Formats: sequence, structure tokens, C-alpha cells
Amino acid sequence: MGGPAIIDGKYHLYTDNFLPCKFMVNNVAYCSSENYFQCAKATNAHDHEIVRRSGSGMDCWLAGAQIDLRPDWEQVKVREMYVGNKAKFEQNFDFGKQLVATKGPIVFGGSTSFWNKWNGLILDRVRAELRQDQQIVEKIKQLMDKYEQTNVNKNIHFTSLIAASRLQLFFKFISPFLRRL
Repeated sequence: MGGPAIIDGKYHLYTDNFLPCKFMVNNVAYCSSENYFQCAKATNAHDHEIVRRSGSGMDCWLAGAQIDLRPDWEQVKVREMYVGNKAKFEQNFDFGKQLVATKGPIVFGGSTSFWNKWNGLILDRVRAELRQDQQIVEKIKQLMDKYEQTNVNKNIHFTSLIAASRLQLFFKFISPFLRRL
């Protein structure tokens, strides 16, 4: 989960990972950056397709929580969120234009502290790439590379335990939000 972000003192709805939008990665169509991200967890084409067809928001998040995770997921999850967001902003011109027009820090809330931090850094990198600001791009790329290197040996072997943990997160973070709707 991630978004919408606060930038320059305002919420920017186009930054929400659940926001429906169309883009392609490796000739496959996705309907949100969260949809791409959840699909990237899959270990096989069947699960990938089930998650991909589940939708853009909470349904895809729940579908992603029910599949076996690829064994290197902890190592690559930040990169995969970046890939989905990069495609989203590059292929949806209006979103990219709006992101480039912002100036301040990109602040996420409403998720885990891990994803609040990384979603902000990921969009900061995408914004810098769209602006062709190589100094910021390189700085964040180095942080992402360090994260991957740190998590090389943290492969997931207990996928059912991880799925249960994701459902616990759902009830902790999402249920209160849904009750307010």
C-alpha cells in the first residue's frame, strides 16, 4: 500500500499505488503500480495472471497475499515497486508532468514505516529521472542497491507464514480505514 503522497503540503492522488491506470512492463498490461508489484511476487504464470486480473487496489493486494512468494522477494521487492512506478509515470504523461512540477519531499503515510520510506524514495527517483537529475537518481539507486545486497540471503522459505503476516497487516492497517468509509 502506498499513497497518496503529500508533496508541497498537498495530497497528490496520482501518487497512490492503488490508483487505476494502464501501463505495460515487458509487453504485459497492468492496471496500477500495486497490480504490477503484487504480480511480481508470483512464482508461476498462473498465479501471476490471477493477481493481474484481480484489479488495481485492495483486491490485487489481497490476491498477492494468497500466492507463494518468489524466493528472492525480500531482496527484490523495492526494485519491483520502482519498476512498476517508473512504468506508471513514464507511460501516463499527465502523472509524470504533475510529479515533475512538484518541488518538496515526497511523504507517504498509512502503510508500514518500511514502505512509507521506500515509496517516497522510489517516487523521488522517478521524479529525478523524469527531470534528468542524475545526482539524485544515482544517490537513490545506491540506496536501492545497498538494500538488495543487504537482503541477498534473506530468501523466503515459509510462504504460508508470510501470507499470514500480510493478512495481519491488512487487519491492522486497512480494516480501520475501511470502517471509516
